[in-house]
Amino acid sequence: MTDAILPLRDAEAPPMAGRTTEAAAPAAERGAIRLIYVAGYGRSGTTLLDIALGEHPAIMGAGEVTTLARHVWDRGEYCACGARVRDCPEWKAIVARWTQGEPEGFLAAYRRAQERTEGLVAPGRWLRWPGWRDHRRQTLKLLRGMAAVSGRPILVDSSKLPGRAFALAAMPGIDLHVVHVVRDGRGVAWSLMKGHRLSVEKGVQRELRPKPLLYTALRWSMVNLAAEMLCRRVGPGRAIRVRYEDFVDDPRREIGRIVTLVGERPHLPADGLAPFEPRHQVAGSRHRMRKSLTIRGDDKWKRDMPGWKRKLFTLLCAPLLRRYGYSLRSGDAS
Repeated sequence: MTDAILPLRDAEAPPMAGRTTEAAAPAAERGAIRLIYVAGYGRSGTTLLDIALGEHPAIMGAGEVTTLARHVWDRGEYCACGARVRDCPEWKAIVARWTQGEPEGFLAAYRRAQERTEGLVAPGRWLRWPGWRDHRRQTLKLLRGMAAVSGRPILVDSSKLPGRAFALAAMPGIDLHVVHVVRDGRGVAWSLMKGHRLSVEKGVQRELRPKPLLYTALRWSMVNLAAEMLCRRVGPGRAIRVRYEDFVDDPRREIGRIVTLVGERPHLPADGLAPFEPRHQVAGSRHRMRKSLTIRGDDKWKRDMPGWKRKLFTLLCAPLLRRYGYSLRSGDAS
């Protein structure tokens, strides 16, 4: 799957310019970590966007970073490079730096802290519970280690859920930029109606059961509204909206917009895009386990999705579909 990059029409400001890339480790130690957070709902191409951004020499596409302590490390899940994360030289070095000097049971304690701070309703974040400072320090330590080991000063976290980004936005020391990814919800719903069996080596960490249309309609609306709140939270000039459909139509232009947002020069050639090679993304879409990826849209839902299901989703989510530029009649982007 792929992502689409669309301007945040109601909150976009001129991109920052004039920044130059510095060596990753010194930059990470001296100042705030530059972090691109990809927010949105699943099955919208966020993993491919992460991989494509990671092609830039100054950017590490890290995948869904929130999952590293939650389950990826403990369960021995796979990195996009093909090795288990525990055996991946890059992540092994990152985690070694991260846990150095920390007490026994550090990952379990960090995971518990995530549960208290990364939800949309998160008292631990709002009330700055006693361990908040330690959690902030440990999060910055992880991000700095990622920049130092990868040699890339800009990081991509495609964890998607806005709650994590709200926590990151509350942490001084993180220069946060948000990419709100949107895909036509009818395409998302049709994709989620098809499940996938557990296959850790193929990037499916747990059995994915088919989701009912009503469930997807509600969640798609809630997550995207929360992502809009997040964009307002980080402020003008630090957030853009991206549509899956625009990304697959003109990936070079849309990736360039994101890269420019964080003060870097676009890097993709003008004469077309070669297949992308996944590097060290953790979790995310199963497609990250392929040897190479091309940016290709998936609109089979327009032909295969039963008409009554399409109409029901349209009825339930018409305001947001219209807001994001999707036709209520045909399902085509306007």
